Amino acid sequence: MTIAEKIRLTRQRKELSQKNLAEKSTVNLKILSRYKLGSSMPPADAFKLIADALGVSSNYLLNDNNIEIKDKELLKKFEVFQQLSGDTKKAVDNFLDTIVTDHKTKQAYDH
Repeated sequence: MTIAEKIRLTRQRKELSQKNLAEKSTVNLKILSRYKLGSSMPPADAFKLIADALGVSSNYLLNDNNIEIKDKELLKKFEVFQQLSGDTKKAVDNFLDTIVTDHKTKQAYDH
């Protein structure tokens, strides 16, 4: 997936219009459109502004190992999970680990 595609998909998931993203990132709308089309690559400073406006890391946009969550409700929950910290995040993480381990164990015995 190209950087332009990641920016577009992330923008759509966040329910931001291209104009909203331009305003939030302070990147000119016409220039942002060129990035979206893949006709030019944002310089590092603009790239950082776009990533910050989307609420993702620059590394996420650059990294090609993207896992797509198609369930929008689940995606929203994981976005909240990323904002948690401390004991609350540890508790949710432990709970998810337990559920995943249980699921994998059941799959192993079903086969």
